[in-house]
Amino acid sequence: MEPVRLAVVGAGLVGSKHARLVSALPASSLVAICDLDSQRKSVAERFDVPFYQDLDALLAERNPEGVIIATPNGTHSAVAEACTRTAIDMLIEKPIANTVAEAQRIVQSAEEAGCQVLVGQHRRHNPLIQEARSIVQGDTLGRLIAVSIMWALLKPADWYQVDWRCRRPSGGPVMINLIHDLDVLRFICGEIRQVYAQSGSSARGLEVEDSLSITLSFASGALGSIVASDAAPSPWSYELTSGENSYYFHTSANSYYFLGTRASLALPKMELWRYADPARVGWQHPLEQSRRKVARADPLVRQLEHFCRVVRRNEPPLVDGRDGTRSLAVALAVLESIDRKTPVELA
Repeated sequence: MEPVRLAVVGAGLVGSKHARLVSALPASSLVAICDLDSQRKSVAERFDVPFYQDLDALLAERNPEGVIIATPNGTHSAVAEACTRTAIDMLIEKPIANTVAEAQRIVQSAEEAGCQVLVGQHRRHNPLIQEARSIVQGDTLGRLIAVSIMWALLKPADWYQVDWRCRRPSGGPVMINLIHDLDVLRFICGEIRQVYAQSGSSARGLEVEDSLSITLSFASGALGSIVASDAAPSPWSYELTSGENSYYFHTSANSYYFLGTRASLALPKMELWRYADPARVGWQHPLEQSRRKVARADPLVRQLEHFCRVVRRNEPPLVDGRDGTRSLAVALAVLESIDRKTPVELA
């Protein structure tokens, strides 16, 4: 079949990466790039495609089959509305929007227009995450009791020289980083029913948080915790431990821990711990460790391949608009809990 014709809207750091992947993938063809900033024309020139500052003109003249939306979160709704007017399928970078109301408008408009929406929670496409889901939701661990995440790294000094990263609702590690981890927890462990969070900003003194402690309750009855900071040098974060992005220094450590009644799992090293003899259990008996081997693959490439199949109606979106909205709601509940200093229930 002919490559799927795709356009990228938003040519910043993330959009440029999408453009590179679209250009390199045999299943897709990059037909145009759109950005309000005329200086981003250089990105289009790099890939030898037309550059537009007017999205409606791009859609009319280049006739893409799908659009990748990598603009600032607060503009996702307006860009998606333009796409739905011409019934174009969309891959929308996470979070799907800044508010649940905006996200719901995107979902409703897309459904009325017959558009497919894939939300860019790309970690779900990582074979490590998919295997962890299979283990947790199978019978290997027994009943899931708890999950714990350590997420700590030091962002470079110039990261917060960009104004929107210093302010809500888009800035801060909850909406930029931890929304990925919260989505992964939903994918692996099931729906989150309550969050209680506290935050601090003493390291940088900005409006946004630089450290957090989050307690989670799952619909299954399992409990969870996340300790997070983007102001502390450490080897314990998904970005550094998973190795899925070569931009980050890679460490040989775990950052996710799933505790079950029969066994426990540490991710991303995929270490399983359980008693060697099921008839002899308890803290005085020896535990054995094994590792589940998983073939590595770039989740962004797999997400793009999936989006091409979604556009061709060969499979439904792994993370559709409604699913992406639920992960957004969890992240916003964390921020609400911080502000209210009380647990927040999720519908």
